[in-house]
Amino acid sequence: MKTKHLTLLILSLLQFSFSFGQGQTSVAKFIITDASENGIDMTPIALVNEAYIVFYTSDNDGLIYMANVWPNSDSQSFGPMYAFESEKLSETYETYEVDIFYFNWRYANTYDNKKGTAKVEVVKIYKPQGVAFIITIIPENLDIIVYKGYMEGTINFSNY
Repeated sequence: MKTKHLTLLILSLLQFSFSFGQGQTSVAKFIITDASENGIDMTPIALVNEAYIVFYTSDNDGLIYMANVWPNSDSQSFGPMYAFESEKLSETYETYEVDIFYFNWRYANTYDNKKGTAKVEVVKIYKPQGVAFIITIIPENLDIIVYKGYMEGTINFSNY
């Protein structure tokens, strides 16, 4: 029962629906405007590839998935998320409201057929201009991948 409530919480906090493919519904799409791997700037490569992160559901299986999509190189890493934790930081005089999500991501790469599990942190920052994000991914090899950018579209809480 706890997992179901947490799933609903995450879906409502990330809510932004559009068709993502057969049997898939996107929950949120994050456009990458800044990228680094182990402190090395990968932004030019990410921008040329129009990279983004998408969270989605698939065929009502009760799972939430994440995909790191690089359309112009026809590659992605994708898979389900589990072991969710979250926290909310209220807006103050000096800071914006922030949602932070922590989870494990069981991924598979299309570009090298590798599979694994990564630790992921998603920080959503609610600014007057829209929602900014910082996503940190740490796979088994302990690389540190950081993506920054903005959430596409608007948040719609009415579906949940």
